[in-house]
Amino acid sequence: MNTLLLVSGVLAAFMVVGHSTMGAKQFFLPMLAADFDPTSKRIMAFVWHMSTATLVIAAATLLYGGLGFVAEAALGPLALYVAIQFLAYGAVHLLLVSTSKLPGAVYKQFQWSLFLAVGGTALAGVLA
Repeated sequence: MNTLLLVSGVLAAFMVVGHSTMGAKQFFLPMLAADFDPTSKRIMAFVWHMSTATLVIAAATLLYGGLGFVAEAALGPLALYVAIQFLAYGAVHLLLVSTSKLPGAVYKQFQWSLFLAVGGTALAGVLA
């Protein structure tokens, strides 16, 4: 069992719940109701569901790996991939919100902190 990967997986699962509840209510459903180009709206819906799948798969990978259900030879590369992916998501998100000139964006769009937390604990779990 790898406790750091479990912590990372729990954080990632928390992100799935937040994405599917708060995110759907505050972004996805209003975006679907907005009046703009239908093609752009369909692309945004695809991106929403693609990010949902990414979050679910990453959380499952980290949880199963942390519990010891992933072969040791595969666990390191899988967890490292998730760690790098989430660290990159967090860094890009932080860059975008911190340069957006939207008042309080770093606090209102706080997902960057969760991405960095998942990525950091996954990386620590790989290196442990």
